[in-house]
Amino acid sequence: MDNPENKKGITIKINGEEKPLVEDNGRDSVKVAKNQTSAAIEPEDESFEWVFPKDEDVFYQPPASMKKKNPTILAFGGKRKNPENKSGTSLKFPFFAILFAVIIGSSLGVIVLKTITADKEVAAVPVEPVIPSERVKGDKKTAAASTIQPLTVYLVQGGMFSNEEAAKQIQEQVTAKGVPTKILKQGESYYLFLGSATSLDESKQLAMFLKSYDVEVFWKELTLKPGSVASGNEAIMNKMITVYQNLTKASSEQLLNPTATTDLKPFQTELEELKANVKDDAPAGLKAAYSDLSVAADLIKQYQSTKETSQLLKAQQKLLQFLNSYQI
Repeated sequence: MDNPENKKGITIKINGEEKPLVEDNGRDSVKVAKNQTSAAIEPEDESFEWVFPKDEDVFYQPPASMKKKNPTILAFGGKRKNPENKSGTSLKFPFFAILFAVIIGSSLGVIVLKTITADKEVAAVPVEPVIPSERVKGDKKTAAASTIQPLTVYLVQGGMFSNEEAAKQIQEQVTAKGVPTKILKQGESYYLFLGSATSLDESKQLAMFLKSYDVEVFWKELTLKPGSVASGNEAIMNKMITVYQNLTKASSEQLLNPTATTDLKPFQTELEELKANVKDDAPAGLKAAYSDLSVAADLIKQYQSTKETSQLLKAQQKLLQFLNSYQI
């Protein structure tokens, strides 16, 4: 009888594993083999069939490369920089952006704050209306009335002299011919005037008229400044200037055109107002000026009835005397 230890065993490979098969008896060995085989087959029976979609319904996309790219940062120069090169470069852009935003915001805040504060300060100071006193109002009226503009006149000139004696000699000669005369000093010179007009062109015509009396004539525009007589009597003097201009126009026009007529009613009304203002205690120069105008108006009125040229020449004489009183 053979020794069982010397018998060569039988091995069976199941699922990649070798297992020995002991032949205790033929029935048991076959039974074990069946059981082992059944155990190896059972997992296949328990599996289920997987259902996959058709190939035409599946969109296949190859997987993207999973390699991670290094991030890039756009610096202020427009160049891309790799953060691996310099560790501090990635912090520059946000740092400067934040700093710039802080500066802009602070500046705008200060401007708005100042504007609001200024508006409040302006609103906090009420403007008190200034109510002028009666005295101030009176002073303004007086100041407006006290302004006398220099008087511009257009005269017929009979000569200019360096001294008054020479002027008087010629004056006597011209007066003897029935021509009005008056000497006015301007600066260091003495002027002999023979007539008054309302414009430079009219003074030329009047000069030609007086030349017929065999006298030497010129025409001149002159600006006269008011003298001391106007001080404190500005309103009266301004009214006298208006009367002088109206009387000058009436007398010169009628000398040049004997058929011309003049309405004397406005002159009479103005002279009556002046008479009420020129009191007895008024300065002598002011009373003399009023008298010259009043006499000139009477002479022009007489000419309306007599038509004598001498009346108009005498009126011109009084108007020249008024100019002398005006600047004294």
